[in-house]
Amino acid sequence: MSDVELRVLAGGVVVVIDAIRASVTIAAALAAGARAVVPVLSVAEAEGRAAALRAAGVAVVCGGERGGVRVPGFELDNSPASYTSDRVAGRTVVFTTTNGTAALLHAASAERVLVGSFANLVAVCSAVEPDPRPVHLLCCGTRDEVSLDDVLPAGAMADRLVAAGRSLTGDDGARLAMLAWRGAKDDLEGAMRSSRGGRNLITQGLGADVTACSRRDWLEVVPEYDRVSGEIRLADGGRK
Repeated sequence: MSDVELRVLAGGVVVVIDAIRASVTIAAALAAGARAVVPVLSVAEAEGRAAALRAAGVAVVCGGERGGVRVPGFELDNSPASYTSDRVAGRTVVFTTTNGTAALLHAASAERVLVGSFANLVAVCSAVEPDPRPVHLLCCGTRDEVSLDDVLPAGAMADRLVAAGRSLTGDDGARLAMLAWRGAKDDLEGAMRSSRGGRNLITQGLGADVTACSRRDWLEVVPEYDRVSGEIRLADGGRK
């Protein structure tokens, strides 16, 4: 992720993909009625941002993980199943994860930044298909290394966008992702479970999250990052 130059993203549309699990968790929070998700880099920044929002009268919960585990003192972890309406509806979620929130903030130079995964693949693709600007699929990876669990949804999105009339440009990254997706789509959950992110979660006893992150289109929402407010909200204020 960090080797993607900011000038390449400027003026385009970026879909940030942290498929296991931040992208799915963000979409789940908004689908459950969260007012917004505020991505931050560090635990200390999350605590400071939450305190400032609470002082302004905003209802806040803190969510996120380090090493896959809920941050001590945070109300929520990075499991999409945790973000239920009784916990997040009407609240702002201040959110930090090992990889996903860093990628979101890295992409802030783009004209438009969306959050995508298998869970909201059709919704996100439908939102960008008519946009004339270049579309960049930004895979978060794991500590700046390639992760199959991000490459697979990127390949599925690229496949769909090409079928809708988009052209591939630049290096072969999208082509490789499409080949990976086509080879894995008949056993998608098996491929996701075998990925680096999937293996890490299964080792921690979080295999149910891998299953949720492997399911197609169960969240019909398009999260969009606003670089002015620093918040992620539903694109155009609603579902797609």
